[in-house]
Amino acid sequence: MIVAVADFEAGTEEGNIIMSLGQGQNLDWANLKLDPEDPASAEFMFQSRKSLEADLPALKGVAISASQTLYLRTDDADAQYNSLKDKVDVIQEPITRFYGMREWYMKDPDGYILCFGQELSRE
Repeated sequence: MIVAVADFEAGTEEGNIIMSLGQGQNLDWANLKLDPEDPASAEFMFQSRKSLEADLPALKGVAISASQTLYLRTDDADAQYNSLKDKVDVIQEPITRFYGMREWYMKDPDGYILCFGQELSRE
């Protein structure tokens, strides 16, 4: 399954969310799940630099180098955030994303960005 955003600045307007790719299409954000039927299947999220900087202003202007953002799933993002917020370097408070995840970001002592995401019910 592919979910992508063609132009990050255009937001989640109709026509900007792409569920299948055409040849030569440029994207600001994309999510690829290898097997949508298997909850344990590997899932990858890709972002353009401008999309990432819009989501995480703390990364604006930071030189690109060998780095990574780790995305970890949790059962209760808000409870986790509330228990850790005074003990870690929070760079994004909890936010609900258009793709059905509640997420928050922190920087670990080694400088890596960790994102904790909770899948929201789709009712």
